[in-house]
This record gives sequence, C-alpha cells and structure tokens, in this order.
Amino acid sequence: MRLHSLLFLVIFTGAALAQESNYKLVFEENFDGNKLDPETWDIRSGNWYGRGNCTGDALTVKDGVLSITAWTENKLHWSGRITMKNSRNFGFLQGKVEGRLRVNPVTGVCPIFSSNTDEKDAKQPQMGIEIFSSWGQEKGRAYSTGIGWADPNNAAQKKERKQENSFSFGKFWHTYGVEWDGAGYRFTMDGKVRMAVKNTEGIAARRGITLGCMLPMPEQKSYDFGPKGKAKPLYDVDWVKVWQFVPATK
Repeated sequence: MRLHSLLFLVIFTGAALAQESNYKLVFEENFDGNKLDPETWDIRSGNWYGRGNCTGDALTVKDGVLSITAWTENKLHWSGRITMKNSRNFGFLQGKVEGRLRVNPVTGVCPIFSSNTDEKDAKQPQMGIEIFSSWGQEKGRAYSTGIGWADPNNAAQKKERKQENSFSFGKFWHTYGVEWDGAGYRFTMDGKVRMAVKNTEGIAARRGITLGCMLPMPEQKSYDFGPKGKAKPLYDVDWVKVWQFVPATK
C-alpha cells in the first residue's frame, strides 16, 4: 500500500471512531422479563390501516426476544403491533436508531420496523421512516427502506422515497438502522449503508418506534395463516436502541 493511501486510511478510521464516540445511547430495549414494559410501549388493538387486526395476544416476550405471530380466525387475520409511548419519543436533529431482527418470510405478512411521528399529533410534520419492511412474497430475498412525510400546514406537500434492497435475509439475525443529520438519512444493514436520502427540507419532528406485522386486506380472503393455537413466530426482535449525537466539547 502506498504511503498516502495508508495515511488516508488512518485519518479516515480515526475520524470515524471519533464521531462514533460522540453518539450517546439514550434508549435501549432488550425485552428482558416476560412482558412488555407498559411505561415504554403501547400495545395496539384494532385495524392497522385496513390490513389485518392487531392484538396483544400475538406478542410474546421470552428469553430476551419479542416474538410476533399471525393467525386467521373466521376469515379475519390477526397479528401484533407496538408503538413507543409519546413520552419516550425523541426529536433531536442528529442521531441513529438500530434494531436486531429475524424474519421468517411468510406470504401475505409484512414485518415492519419504523420510526414515525405520533399518528394523533397534527402540530408537526407527519413523518414515516421505514427502516425495514418486506412482504413475504419476496421470500426473504429483498426488503424495503424509505422515508415519507407531509406538512400538516400544506397537505399537498407530500413526498416519499423508497428503495428495495436485494439481500437474502430470511430466518437470520441482522441489524437494521437509520442514521440522520442535517445532510439526510442513511439506512444501514449490519453497518453497511444501503440507501441515502438528502434532507433538503430540514425536517425536524418528534418520532417513536413501531414494530409489528402488517397483513392482507380483509377482502383478501384467500390467505389463511392457520389457527391461533398453532401460530408460530414470524418476526423476532432481539433489541432496539436509539443514540443522540453529542458534539465534542472543546
């Protein structure tokens, strides 16, 4: 290796490590115990945007893992979803979110890991950051990332950018994340950037975390995920973490 290449590598690595040390861990969920922390999570019930029904019965916490199942009963599809409580939401301008996930791809099921603004808050831009999603039809060969937002003061100002990432992930543990700053958003898988989006609007909003399985529309009755008593985990979550970037003091 040439000298100037070696010096560049040393400088680049040093800068990366210095920046990494400026990240302060502000939230960590390892799913310890045998139930979800009610001070952190809302267990959602009812319909999820017209795609199946949510119930806490589809959520299990055991051995440090959150597992989500799905089943069909009387031609109705059921699964689970949790969202971070508003009191735990974060709104800093630079930081990152990561989660270690394992997905068993099943046709008709879409595991979701996202960072969204509160659905009921109309005072801030409605933002959705899709860190991971993948319909089972992809058979674990691709997953989607992206960002969408709308300003409540200008309903016509809606933007969305998504990308499908070709990577075989099914049934294996992987860490998915998003890092953001004034320049934009960088979506990662196992530390490697898979997608980058510029933040030209400079949007700032309080966001939380959503984990769950989206299911087919009610009219799509051809799907059958089996009875509740035989439901198996389709989506496992080992942990989720949030970091805030804290500039180094001089």
